[in-house]
Amino acid sequence: MNKRLIFLTLIFLLPIIFFLCIFFGSVHLDFADVISGIVSFIKNNFSIDTSSRIQLIIFKIRAPRLLMAFLAGGVLSIVGLLMQTITKNPLAEPYVLGVSAGASLGAVAAIVLGWFRFFGPFNVYLASFIGASLATVLVIFLQGRSQDTIRLVLVGMGVNAFFTSLTTFLIYSSRNEAQVRSAMFWTTGSLSGIHFKDLFPVAFGLVILILFYRLIIKELDLLLLGHQAAKNLGLNLFRLQVYLIIVSSLAIALVVSKVGVIGFVGLIVPHISRKIIGVKHEDLLWTSILLGGMGLMVVDTFARTVFSPNELPIGVMTGIIGAPIFISILNSREKNI
Repeated sequence: MNKRLIFLTLIFLLPIIFFLCIFFGSVHLDFADVISGIVSFIKNNFSIDTSSRIQLIIFKIRAPRLLMAFLAGGVLSIVGLLMQTITKNPLAEPYVLGVSAGASLGAVAAIVLGWFRFFGPFNVYLASFIGASLATVLVIFLQGRSQDTIRLVLVGMGVNAFFTSLTTFLIYSSRNEAQVRSAMFWTTGSLSGIHFKDLFPVAFGLVILILFYRLIIKELDLLLLGHQAAKNLGLNLFRLQVYLIIVSSLAIALVVSKVGVIGFVGLIVPHISRKIIGVKHEDLLWTSILLGGMGLMVVDTFARTVFSPNELPIGVMTGIIGAPIFISILNSREKNI
């Protein structure tokens, strides 16, 4: 299929999926409700009528939540794509390698222990960034020069388990119930309670990722030839890994600080993108953002409707979907070795 046609199809599907996801939740909205709510919102100079239950549901709850799902899905997908390309490992992604767990530990430590309190509202972001960076450095250091897929996965699982255990320890050591409830949010991921103001940090992270990706796009295509061939052509792989640690840790920290740990998005989306658009990184960028964003919107809609009025954490849903795919990729990789 023509690449331009694929991209235009994804662009066309984006507003349709967004609009359809607006209907579903603990309160079901019909077509007339949504249209009347949107029209009234526009007529009211894009201000929410607080007396309108429909407008409150659409613009206070579901719209910001869906936008956050799109942004977070885009960030996780691009970080996963970068990790897979730079490590030359199809199983690399923030959750599998423990980067998300590191960011989660930092966020929980900022809440429970008051780390970096003097930074005010930015203390959670800073602590998450440090945790994510530490996890990434640990994985790269423990992996060493080995290109073994299984070794990277085992190292990532070890780092993930270590940081997750520390996070759980901190949560249970706190005697403040409000802190415990707040900290538990980071362990399974959730998009509940998102407001429009929460979108800006994650949108900033996505913009930084896109700019970084565009700057190194030639190096990414060089890596398709393999590490050694890319080095022979002048690629400084160590410097590229350092840049990856900084940028990906920042982006993941911003996502985890707002929505908690969401696994397997960065694993699945790059593989789907390569199958439908090819391996050229110019094409993979926007395809991965669109697929990751729309995919997470759909998954979150299922998470808040399947047991309505109760809600499943979105990290649980992505785990149910992603774990079998992870095992499938691992098995196919072993057969090719």
